[in-house]
Amino acid sequence: MWQARPPATPRRVRPKALSSRGLGSASRKGADCPRGRQGRGRTSRFLPESPGGEPMTHAPMRRAARSLLALALGAASLLPLRAAADIYRWVDSEGRLHVAQHLDEVPPEYRAQATPKQSEPGRGSVQTFSAPAAPPASQAPGDGQSAPTRIYRIPVQRAGTGMLVEVRLNDRVTAPFLIDTGASDVLVPKQVADELGLGRDPNARTMRYATANGHVDQPIVMLDAVDLGGARVENVPASVSAQIEVGLLGLSYFNHFTYNVDAAAGVVTLIPNNLVESGAIRGGRSEAQWRAEFQNVRMRIAAIDAHRETIPPNHSRELQRLDDDKAKLEKQLDLLETEADAARVPLAWRD
Repeated sequence: MWQARPPATPRRVRPKALSSRGLGSASRKGADCPRGRQGRGRTSRFLPESPGGEPMTHAPMRRAARSLLALALGAASLLPLRAAADIYRWVDSEGRLHVAQHLDEVPPEYRAQATPKQSEPGRGSVQTFSAPAAPPASQAPGDGQSAPTRIYRIPVQRAGTGMLVEVRLNDRVTAPFLIDTGASDVLVPKQVADELGLGRDPNARTMRYATANGHVDQPIVMLDAVDLGGARVENVPASVSAQIEVGLLGLSYFNHFTYNVDAAAGVVTLIPNNLVESGAIRGGRSEAQWRAEFQNVRMRIAAIDAHRETIPPNHSRELQRLDDDKAKLEKQLDLLETEADAARVPLAWRD
């Protein structure tokens, strides 16, 4: 996949301030709503970086947080980005612990034992969850104790019910993102993707999202790097959306850490894990996420086949439309297979 080359100077983006009317309306709508089920923000623009390319100060971050109140109340309303009220855990036949955001992502043979873990109410946190521990890495003979794992504690800004942070993409562009550990991937606003030169390939793989205005297919891209407060991850899958103005920082980034999002303290804590080294994470995604991706495309193909059986033979235009839609999905499945091959995803994860 094509990747942008760094320009001479980095760019910094943030959204345009919303009107007081828009903020009040969003506040009323989102006061009692669970995260991931409210409306979406609408307006945003690029602003030049501060003189000398210095990072955004706390004052602009506070202004960004206020202007993002309406956006924070509903940026995660796209169906694949559902809030993670439940985390389902199960142990496979080899004794490995797995987690999934939704029960339908758990393999059928393990659903009976899958147990949900809910965020505890009243704790003031968006979500507190630790990624499953990977098997300990073997120590080479003669090695002493390994270096202590670095712990990252990053300040966050409240934006309604959401948590706002500054994220640096591809070592070039810094933009505000909402933390959303219910999102399977990082979601990049189109304006930011345009600044990075991403999402322009008409033949790129896409993912379908459901919005208030219907379904939209959004291109999948690979980010060279995602950096949150020094916690840097390379080769992070993401999707590009024209439907939102503020990005969502999802599991394709957080899968690399044991993480704690504490809204009361205004801090997100990240501790690197070794899930990539152990093979539990491939291409930024877990086994459950890869299975869900493949199942989604195959289910859509099966739905077209089933619908085609109900169309009379003399309705040639409708039959041709269905055939064209199926061909597009089969191409998407081929692209997904290619992406999985590049990430060395086991065949068993593609069922």
